Amino acid sequence: MTQLDVEQRQQLADAVRAACERLSPEGRVRAVAYDGKSDTRGVDSDLWKVLCSQVGVTAIALPDHLGGAGLGASALGVVAHELGRALAPVPFVASAVLATGLLTELRGADAGSDSRLAGLIDGNRTAAAALTSDGGLWRSGAASLRAERMPDGWVIRGVVRHVLNGDAADDLVVAANADGELKLFLVEGRPSGVSAAPEPVLDGTRPMATLTFDGAPAVLLSGDGQAEGIIGRAVDLAIAVMSAEQVGACERVLEIATDYARTREQFNRAIGSFQAIKHKCADMLVELEWARSASQAALEALDGAVAGESGWRASMAKAVCSEALRNAANANVQIHGGIGFTWEDSAHLYVRRARTDEVLFGRPTDHWNRLAVEAKIM
Repeated sequence: MTQLDVEQRQQLADAVRAACERLSPEGRVRAVAYDGKSDTRGVDSDLWKVLCSQVGVTAIALPDHLGGAGLGASALGVVAHELGRALAPVPFVASAVLATGLLTELRGADAGSDSRLAGLIDGNRTAAAALTSDGGLWRSGAASLRAERMPDGWVIRGVVRHVLNGDAADDLVVAANADGELKLFLVEGRPSGVSAAPEPVLDGTRPMATLTFDGAPAVLLSGDGQAEGIIGRAVDLAIAVMSAEQVGACERVLEIATDYARTREQFNRAIGSFQAIKHKCADMLVELEWARSASQAALEALDGAVAGESGWRASMAKAVCSEALRNAANANVQIHGGIGFTWEDSAHLYVRRARTDEVLFGRPTDHWNRLAVEAKIM
């Protein structure tokens, strides 16, 4: 697996940041994620097409023989960091990381697998993963869907909630119980038998949907007891990459807070000169660096730098980064005072992202418990 050097990492980060600044400033994020008059379904399609076609964010971690760059999880983390700073409303984690990761490992299960991956790489299609009934930490027996074998193939039945980017996705990777075991299926192109109901969400840049399957035709992708392990590895990758998004958001929150503390005056002094504000900013910086280290450790483990530790390191990163972003977002509101509670200020946007990411793919307590068991630290 090829690794980016320092200069290449910076070039990739600069490219993603430039695209976000040009195409998705805060006003655009608000219009896409919170303007009920638009039909964006929480996805900035213009930004996503540029990121896919010009920056190549969907191909970064794919192997060379699939048309990717073969750069691994750490490169995905570089992209995620910049998307997190901008709160970019794109299906990076849902489609480019989780669903694409599943399809890559399952490649070859049927004849159309390469063409499907090609569609995801160039950004012409997106995919989502319907794995659990609650969008939480993956665990054995969590699938709520069932698959039935018919004379002409398989069909999926059941309801799954909190599917990230589930309303906008073209294709769905589905975990369902069939013949007494868990299997993975692909539902293509939203056929009859699939309906998506957008859910009310706190963070409009993380749209979710409830999917109802009523005899939807599906292609079998895995069997023979492979699904559990495949899903576990894909979810570990998703939460590690999401932790890099959280680090990026946390970094941006600290910049916003310190900029405001330097310019806002009280009693003829910048509020940043008061000890209470200094302490809040210092705490934010310490937690940011802790989160940065935890996220990088998880991504490196997934790239094979540390054998056998990718699972608990991913959970460690999810727990640490969730708590760091939550604390930073709350502190930023307090530093801004009354204006921090208004819709016009940006502080609430990061609070929304922090609270959503805190529960997505499992709460910090779930991941601390996993860390304690798998790392044998208690």
